[in-house]
Amino acid sequence: MSKKLKLLISVALLGWLAWSADWPKIGHISRHMRVELWLAAVVLYMLTQFISALRWRLLAEPLGFQKSMPQYTAFYFIGMYFNLFLPTSVGGDVVRVWYLDSGSGRRLPAFLSVFVDRFSGLLVLLILACVAAALCPVNLEPWITASVWTTAACALVGFLALPIAAQRTARFERVRRVVAGLQIYLTRPRILFGTTALSLLVQAANVMLVWLVGLAIAAPVPGSYYWIVVPMVTLLTLLPSLGGIGIREGGMLLFLRPLGIDTSTAMTLSFLWFSVFTAASLLGAGIYLFGNFSRPGEQHDDESVRGDPDQGRARQLKAA
Repeated sequence: MSKKLKLLISVALLGWLAWSADWPKIGHISRHMRVELWLAAVVLYMLTQFISALRWRLLAEPLGFQKSMPQYTAFYFIGMYFNLFLPTSVGGDVVRVWYLDSGSGRRLPAFLSVFVDRFSGLLVLLILACVAAALCPVNLEPWITASVWTTAACALVGFLALPIAAQRTARFERVRRVVAGLQIYLTRPRILFGTTALSLLVQAANVMLVWLVGLAIAAPVPGSYYWIVVPMVTLLTLLPSLGGIGIREGGMLLFLRPLGIDTSTAMTLSFLWFSVFTAASLLGAGIYLFGNFSRPGEQHDDESVRGDPDQGRARQLKAA
């Protein structure tokens, strides 16, 4: 899908939401926001990026990448900055791949580390949503529960189908290499356990920051419901758009309307949630513009996944 079409989708969704919103009420809610709670959400979000960078480092090191923790953190913040305007809410992941590769010709292993890093977060996000749907004291409408469990089931089927697709088709050479690279992690259960634990911290913090924003505007949303709405809206932002703009606002309106939350409050909550991302991403813009990191440039096409010397599987990927 072209960038122009994604921009059109975002603009169309925002146009429809803008037409249906009560802007004087949105302004009133925003003016009476408790700024200290919004700032707390920004600080919390920035702290989660350090945890996310640590998770990424743990996943990249078995593939042979020896970067420092400040470098992983800087790359994470730069990716966060590019997430604001690249396609979908994970467009910055491409930038992280570029920076980790750094012209070494190892784009595939760099991609693998970012893919597993992102997948770990999304997996934990779905688990949190499923647990919340099962235990939420709020009387949920059937479609909400169904959407949570259906999304989780589709993700599970897709993950299980990946190695099958890699084995049965000769067209997806890189898919086979990625699947072979995943075996490196299967031989390191401590890394999988550690990164999953870090993902749990990150995703719990992401839910809490939206809860803080809700408190800041006195949104009448039960605390337990945030554990459903934040994961589901986050997953919706993976749909074609620019930075999730329009999708995020529409998703928030969709999931808050059953609680009787008016459009203005839902949109204000969504806008302020995005403003947390934007404020934290300014650090990424500063690192990108003034940091002592080489910009991604022309790269070679050595697509093998290499790790530590003892990783025989990784060295065999070229022949896969």
